[in-house]
Amino acid sequence: MSSTPAATTPSSVSDTLLDADLHTQAAALAAGEATSVALTTATLARIDAHNPVLNAFLHVDTVGALRAAAASDERRARAALIGPLDGLGLAVKDNLDVRGMPTTAGMGTRRTSEPAAEDAFVVARLREAGMVLLGKLNMHEAALGTSNDNPFFGRCWHPHFDGLSPGGSSGGSACAVAAGLCGLALGTDTMGSVRIPAAFCGVVGFKGSYGAVSTRGSVACSYLLDHVGPLVRSARDLMLVWPVMSVFDTACGDAHFNPARPVPARPPVLLAPADTLALGLESDVREAFEAALQRLVAAGANLKRVDLSDWDFARARRNGLLLVEADLLHEHAADWAAQPHNFSPELRMLLQWCEGQPATAYARAARTLTAARLTVHRWWTLGDVMLLPTAPLRAFSFDSPVPAHLADLTSLGNLAGVPALSLPLPVPAGERPIGLMAMAPPGGEALLMGLAGGALKPGVTAP
Repeated sequence: MSSTPAATTPSSVSDTLLDADLHTQAAALAAGEATSVALTTATLARIDAHNPVLNAFLHVDTVGALRAAAASDERRARAALIGPLDGLGLAVKDNLDVRGMPTTAGMGTRRTSEPAAEDAFVVARLREAGMVLLGKLNMHEAALGTSNDNPFFGRCWHPHFDGLSPGGSSGGSACAVAAGLCGLALGTDTMGSVRIPAAFCGVVGFKGSYGAVSTRGSVACSYLLDHVGPLVRSARDLMLVWPVMSVFDTACGDAHFNPARPVPARPPVLLAPADTLALGLESDVREAFEAALQRLVAAGANLKRVDLSDWDFARARRNGLLLVEADLLHEHAADWAAQPHNFSPELRMLLQWCEGQPATAYARAARTLTAARLTVHRWWTLGDVMLLPTAPLRAFSFDSPVPAHLADLTSLGNLAGVPALSLPLPVPAGERPIGLMAMAPPGGEALLMGLAGGALKPGVTAP
């Protein structure tokens, strides 16, 4: 696993195309350089070759995927394509419903659950756009954890480095995209569960404003903090998938209508912490982040340093964790009462601790959401986008303890309900990836995606 081995693929589809972004794959289909059936067949061959080692996929729907690919090719032959995503590959984290497949949420209590009767709202939207659903992806148990060391379905391994975690809880999603096993993967992000694995695996991960993407058809980790988000191989792909995903769902009680924030005509003002030493970053992450900021300034960016000492990242993350644990007790109440032995020892410990907390502790934790919104409101009086490292460290070994502070920086985006993305910073060949996180005000998705595709485009201009 030191590098993703070359896959055996049909001659009509190269490994280069399998590793390309959605835009490139769509262009190849449009030019007749490949068919959806050929692309899907090659992808399935690569999954078959690599998944026994990586363990990214828990379920692969070979028959359904090839049927959907053939239908896409037939539409193309009739000049009746649905849109630019038609015929491209999609895989889904296993806490989102897919019709005909069980939804395990990575939990021992759900290993024998009945197949879902219908797709989650966002899955249905992407299928309606013509995407080819390849299967379901590994994840951390109950979506509460950052290692994807799943005791019931096995570890999902880093796609490029022996013995390392891909991050979590959407580890299977990031691994699959980075290894070329799908062009788009859906994940969920409660305190950083899309962005952390994206940073660890060197791909792009995004979550929108709270409620911008329907969570209907998902197994909740936290009703207050959950976001469904895409993982892709390039920032420009976000502009393809986001309009399809972010349709308001009138049947989802957690859906919010966030008016699109106008993109300023002037160059955006970028914000960054005045004191990066106070963020608990490993030295190599801090150096890479500061170097990225210097490149932005050299490229003409308007960068302001902001004092973040009024926000206690660790305390806020701990309060968020209490909110998550309380919601999990509610979401899994029947299984918790009937089969607590089918929860891992780690999850049992967290839930038992939560059961012993008074209601006042939960109320105090809930007020963190208000404090988070006030904190970021202050930012937006000073500038347009806040830049931070995605995670305070790089991918770690499964043999090491899971760092407690891994979600300190990402959790603020969930607590405040603002859009946030992780982009891979350029690193020397053979080094573990590092992520740059950008956050914008609610409704600022277009601003983030525009920056990510331009001034913040990884490895091209700055950083």
